[in-house]
Amino acid sequence: MMKKINKYIILSLLALTGCQSDENVGYVGEGTLRLGVQMKNDLQVVVTRSLTADEESVLAKDCKIRIYDTDKLIRKYLGMAELPEEGITLPSGEYRVRVTAGDSVAASFTKKFYEGIKSFTVERSKVTPVDVICNIANTVTKVAFGESLKTVFKEEYAVSIAVKAENGILDFNADNLEAMGYFSLPADCDTLFCTFSATDLAGRPYTQVDTIPQAKAATLYQLTYEYKDLEVENPDTGGAILHLQVDATPLEIIEEEVVYYRRPVFTAKYGDETLNLDATSYVATESGSDVTINVIGSSALQQVLLSSEQFPEFLATSENSFDLKNLTEEQKTLLTTGGILIDEKAESKGYALNLTLSADLIQKYTVNEGSYIISLTATDANNKMRTANWKMVVSNATVQTESVPAYEVWATKATLYGTVLPGREPQGALAFRYRKADEQDWKMVDAVRDGQNVRSVSAVTGLLSDTKYEYQLMDGDVLSTVVCTFTTEKALQLGNSSFEYWSGSVPTYIAPSSAESDIFWDSGNHGSKSASVDITVADASIKHSGKYSAKLTSTDAKVFGIGQFAAGNLFAGRYLKTIMDGLKGNGVLGWGRPFTARPSALRVYVKYRPKAVTNPLPEQGLVSGEPDQGIIYVAVGDWPGTGGEYISGYEWAVVAQTDFNHPENTRTFDPNDENIIAYGERVFTGDVGEDAEMAEIIIPLDYRDNTRLPKYIVMVASSSRYGDYFAGAVGSIMWIDDVELVY
Repeated sequence: MMKKINKYIILSLLALTGCQSDENVGYVGEGTLRLGVQMKNDLQVVVTRSLTADEESVLAKDCKIRIYDTDKLIRKYLGMAELPEEGITLPSGEYRVRVTAGDSVAASFTKKFYEGIKSFTVERSKVTPVDVICNIANTVTKVAFGESLKTVFKEEYAVSIAVKAENGILDFNADNLEAMGYFSLPADCDTLFCTFSATDLAGRPYTQVDTIPQAKAATLYQLTYEYKDLEVENPDTGGAILHLQVDATPLEIIEEEVVYYRRPVFTAKYGDETLNLDATSYVATESGSDVTINVIGSSALQQVLLSSEQFPEFLATSENSFDLKNLTEEQKTLLTTGGILIDEKAESKGYALNLTLSADLIQKYTVNEGSYIISLTATDANNKMRTANWKMVVSNATVQTESVPAYEVWATKATLYGTVLPGREPQGALAFRYRKADEQDWKMVDAVRDGQNVRSVSAVTGLLSDTKYEYQLMDGDVLSTVVCTFTTEKALQLGNSSFEYWSGSVPTYIAPSSAESDIFWDSGNHGSKSASVDITVADASIKHSGKYSAKLTSTDAKVFGIGQFAAGNLFAGRYLKTIMDGLKGNGVLGWGRPFTARPSALRVYVKYRPKAVTNPLPEQGLVSGEPDQGIIYVAVGDWPGTGGEYISGYEWAVVAQTDFNHPENTRTFDPNDENIIAYGERVFTGDVGEDAEMAEIIIPLDYRDNTRLPKYIVMVASSSRYGDYFAGAVGSIMWIDDVELVY
C-alpha cells in the first residue's frame, strides 16, 4: 500500500479484489466486471487537505456510474452501494465506463465535479478489474494580488470571475485569497470574464475587464494582478498599466495513489428469503429455517468470529465465540454436530467462506419468546473488518412497530408507522398507543392498514416540541414486541425577534453589537452609510411590546452610493458588500439563516403608511401617483448554501444583488425556487394599523413538499416591495415588531 499525501486527495469507493469466484464465471460468452473508483483532487500548485470520511461517504453514495456498449447506455448505477456485490456480468466485448461525482454547479468555491472515463474489455469466463480515476473536471481559478498594486490602489481591491453573469459570479478579495473557484463551463461559452475593481489613492473608482478565451475543463488558472511601469509613452495611464498574468496548469499528473479496499461483505438467506444481518428478524415460536451466509473479503480472510450467548447451551460447550478461520479439529466436530456447517471455498484462495446455521439450531432459539443475537465479525489481510449483529425476536405477535420517518415528525404532530408481519394476520382492530417517554399513561389513536404497511389514521396532534415520545402498534389488545421512539422538532424562534437590541450609528446594527456572532438581522444601512443616513432604525414611539420596533423608511438616496432610491428593509442575513458602478452602487446581500424547524405560520405586528409612487416600475404594476406597496415574506428551504463565498465561515441560502443601471440583471429572491419547501407572503397596498397601534398579521406557510427538511429560513420585510429595482415611494414607512413563528 502506498502512503497518502495531502497534496493529492484520492478516494476508492470500491476496491478491486483480483480473485475469481466460481459463482461469477462459467456463463457461455460472459465475464465479470469488478469496478473500482478513485476520486483525485490533484491541484498541483497548492497544498490541499485530504477528504474527510464524511466527504468520502457522500461521494461513494452519490456518484453516478454509466456503462456503454459503443454509445449505447447498457447499465447505470447511483452510488457504489448499487453495484452488485458479486460483480457485473456482461457479454464478452468492448465497453466504456463513465463515472461522475460531486456537484456540477455553474460557479462555487466549495462544490467540485469529478469525472472519469475508461475503456475496457470483458473476456469470457474471466473477472475483469477496472479502476476508474475521477479527476476534478471543473475549470478552477485562483487569484493573487501583487505588492505593486499598493503603490496606486487602496488595498480593498477585488476580482469577480464569471463565465456568464446568469451562470454565477465568484468574488475574490483580501478575505479569501486562499480560495479556489470551481466553474462548470456551459457548452456555448468557454470564456472566463475577470473584472478587477479597486479605488485609487485619490478615491476614484477603477475597473478593468480581462478575458481568458478558450478556457479548458480540468485546468487550474492562476491569476496574478500587478501594476507595471511601461517603457513607452502612454499619456492615459501615466506610463503604467494594470497587468494580468495567467498561468494554466492541467490537472492530470498522478504522483501517488492510495487505494482503500472495501470491508468484507456479508450476504445471507433465511430459507429462500434474503436476510439482512443488520436488521431485526421476527420469528414465530417453534419455527426456523436454514440460515446461509456468504463472507467475501477484498483480500484473504484472516479471522471470522461467530458469537452467541446461547452457544454454551445449544452446543453443549463452554465457549460462546468461535474463529471459523482458525478452528481446532475438536471445534470443527463440535460445530458440525451442533448444526453449524463451514465451507471455506478452496477455489476462492481464502477470499470467501460459506456458513450454514441449520434449521435445527435456529429452532432451538425459537422455543420461547424473547430476543437473541448472533454476531459475525470478519477481518481480512488488509485489516478491513465488518461486524453484523443479527437480532432475532421470537414472538407470536402479528404486528410490528416501525420507526417514524424524520419528515413525519413535526414540532407538535407526528404520524406513527408499523407493519403486519409476513405470514401473519391481525385478529383485532389496529391502533397505536403513545405517551411522553417520562409518563405512565398511554393515549390511543386508530391505525389504518395498506397492504402490509400500517400508519396512524391521522397525525397525532397536540404534542410538545423538543420532547421524546414512545409508541407501540397494537392488534386489538396484543402489543407489538417493539417500542419505538421519536423526538419532536424544536419550535425554533428567530434571534432578536422583538427588535429590542440595536447598536451603532451609520450604519445602525439590528443587534447588540457589530460582532458577526451577534447579528441575525441586517439592513441596507450599510449601503447608505456614505450619506450618513440609516434607512432602518429603532423606534420607541410605535411598538407592540418592549421598548422598540423596527422602522423601515424608503428614502431619496440620490446623493449616496446605493443609487437614487433606497427601500427601508430588514432581512435575516447579512449585507455583504457594495459594488460601485460609477457614482452609484449595487448591494450584495446574503439572505437566510440556518434553520431546521417547520413552522405553520409567521405572526408579526405591523404598521404601514405608503406614499404615492415616485419611482415607478410599470411592468410590475407600480404606477406613478398610486400608493406604494410594502411586503413581508418568509420561506424555509433546503438550499445547498453558498459556502464561504462572500464572508468566510458563513453560509447563505440565497445571494441577492441589485444592478442599478441594468435592472434586468438584478439577482432577486425567486418564490418559485425549487429549493423552497414552504413559502408565505403578505403584500400591503394601503394603510395597515391604527395611528398608535400595530396590526397583528398572520402569514401562513404553504408547504410544497412534506418529505423534505429545511436547512435555512429566509425572511425579508421592505417598505417598498420593488426596492431591489430602485422603485417605490419616498417616505413609505413600515414599522415591524414581535416576529413569532407559529407551530
